[in-house]
Amino acid sequence: MPKVQTNKEELIKKSMQVFIKTGYFHTTLACLAKACNIEKPHFYYYFKDKKDLMNQVLIYASAQIEKLVFDIAYKEDIKPSARLHVILDNVLKIHTKNKYGCLMGNTLLETVGREPYFKPVLCAYFNKWRETLTHLYLAAYEEEQAKDMANEDIAKLQGGIMLMRLYEDKDILGKVTDNIKTRL
Repeated sequence: MPKVQTNKEELIKKSMQVFIKTGYFHTTLACLAKACNIEKPHFYYYFKDKKDLMNQVLIYASAQIEKLVFDIAYKEDIKPSARLHVILDNVLKIHTKNKYGCLMGNTLLETVGREPYFKPVLCAYFNKWRETLTHLYLAAYEEEQAKDMANEDIAKLQGGIMLMRLYEDKDILGKVTDNIKTRL
């Protein structure tokens, strides 16, 4: 295999594409090395093992969503309903472009009960979702109701992503996001 200049972020990005397609348990370091066009031992320069790499992928993915979704909720110069619309439009763009589903949701379903190492990163991610939606809903609802609605809407989004993937029908997620937009 030719020597390729690479860096940690590039390995994370390329590995993320493999993990989202094949999942954590079905992905081997050999498969990741091939996708990254490097020798397998090169991963150990940046990561302790596959578990560490996956954790870094989840942290990276969460940071990307933070920029495109979570941060928007706190732009107080924009009306809460407009912020919610932008957030949901971004979710729709992200997940209709990606035919493999949600990396965070897929990893949660695959690893829960089998690999507790990822639980802190996954909890932090879904807690950010809950905080983001709750923050927006507080503009129109009491705190307890806003929290309940946020939890419901996270479940709707994840279910919509899964059903969109199952039926290969982007309208499913579009209807979910349109429904959530009516909250504000």
